[in-house]
Amino acid sequence: MKSLKSFKYLILLPLIFLNDLCKAQDTLWLSQSNYVTGEIKQMKEGVLKIETDYSDSDFSVEWLKIDSISTTTRFLITISGNQRHTGKLRSTGTSGRAVIKKLIGSNIQTNLVQIVALESLDDDFWGRVDASIDLGINLTKANNLQQFNANSLLGYKADRWNIQGTYAALSSSQDNADNIERRDYGITFTYYPQRKWYTYSNLSWFSNTEQAIDMRFSARLGIGRAIIQNNKAKWGVVIGVTPLNERFSNGDSDNSSIESFIGMDWNLFDTGDLTFNGSLFGYPSLTEDKRFRTDLSLNLKYDLPLDFYIKTSLTLNYDNQPAISGNETDYVWSLGFGWEL
Repeated sequence: MKSLKSFKYLILLPLIFLNDLCKAQDTLWLSQSNYVTGEIKQMKEGVLKIETDYSDSDFSVEWLKIDSISTTTRFLITISGNQRHTGKLRSTGTSGRAVIKKLIGSNIQTNLVQIVALESLDDDFWGRVDASIDLGINLTKANNLQQFNANSLLGYKADRWNIQGTYAALSSSQDNADNIERRDYGITFTYYPQRKWYTYSNLSWFSNTEQAIDMRFSARLGIGRAIIQNNKAKWGVVIGVTPLNERFSNGDSDNSSIESFIGMDWNLFDTGDLTFNGSLFGYPSLTEDKRFRTDLSLNLKYDLPLDFYIKTSLTLNYDNQPAISGNETDYVWSLGFGWEL
């Protein structure tokens, strides 16, 4: 009987050991010897989210307040300067030093403050999707004003590339005035190699009754570089060329030209529930004499519970050679309530 019991233990011990391995979890050590164990979902914009067995919702922890970390999850890890590595992360001391344990190749020594993003490679399709939509409406009895605006975003992030589609619309009508219709939508593909430089491509469609633009199509192709990328802010620049095709609603002939462009985008997120991001692009024409255009976009968002938010946005377009003289500048300011995935 004793030998039979011993045989059972020999079988059970490996099963118990394998069960413990399956339950292996990521661990965060915070100040005053506090720690959290669970599954790290992601870290971006200076905030880490971890799912635990003892909480109904994910914990959010400021990245710069983490003393040390040990993960069993494999991540795509972005280091300041847009360096990207895949592996597990483990602290190696009390001074913030850490090592990225790669499956292939040599381990990477780094510092926790240099890490700006963690993306779990075990995420399913929906874990890599980013989506949001916000709507606004304005109705007044005076002049029978009816105005509607919408902004939406849908994107997918892979290990070294991401694709993002955006759509913005404004419709306005009132008595004794022409209707206003404005549409701006496009798709952007970005590929990130190992270092700071990345490739950028964008297809966009734009129409605006204020400037008599029935349709403007552009295909931007360029290269970009991350200038600032840390746990408080992100700022990058991009340069390239774009063919431009325009069709007008005031009888002007269709126009085809080639432009160069230089642009920048920024994101400030070390402000609690408030984020501020935007972009500015300038387009000096290469084929039309002295023509110059600019596109400016500003977004200020305040996060609410349950993934809802309030956002205000400003979009401004300038063209020094517009189809309608005197309408060089057009802008839209909107305030909306939205939800994000």
